Amino acid sequence: MAILDDYTRNEVLKRLKDVKTTVTLVYFEKKTQLNDQIKSLLSEIASLSDKIKIEMHDLEKDREAAGRYNVTTGPVIIFKSENVKGDARFYGIPSGYEFSTFLEALKMAGGELKPDNKVKEFFDSSDGVKLEVFVTPTCPHCPASAYVALKFAMLSSKVKGHVYEAMEFPEMASKYRV
Repeated sequence: MAILDDYTRNEVLKRLKDVKTTVTLVYFEKKTQLNDQIKSLLSEIASLSDKIKIEMHDLEKDREAAGRYNVTTGPVIIFKSENVKGDARFYGIPSGYEFSTFLEALKMAGGELKPDNKVKEFFDSSDGVKLEVFVTPTCPHCPASAYVALKFAMLSSKVKGHVYEAMEFPEMASKYRV
């Protein structure tokens, strides 16, 4: 099932041409309504660049991997590369306005992240920070916050940047009164 139309595929190709180092997207699937779409989207993106790899796990069946990555819920996409220092994750499907944020995070993980020494020093001197950002595909204001959380997680091993698609994680959104 193709998710990206020709125009979008070409735009994604343009954005991914700057990816210099291998990025592995570790995906933990959970049987949800959007699971097949997420898997298809990730596979399509990976087919557009030899620098993008996919590692897929079933959250219920692969408890060892879930423990290794400290995953307790899903679906979740974890960014891994030599450039990602912390824990950068996207829970749910990166669609709508969040799709461009997801692509920007891929580019950062692939080597386009500009070091910000003051930010890195600030977070590295802390005991650890967890940034949880809730987004919706139709909100034009969410991408900036999601981008910052993912960027900070990529800059410092002391940062967890977790982005949640609020409609897919209503219990989390409700917990924080989002």
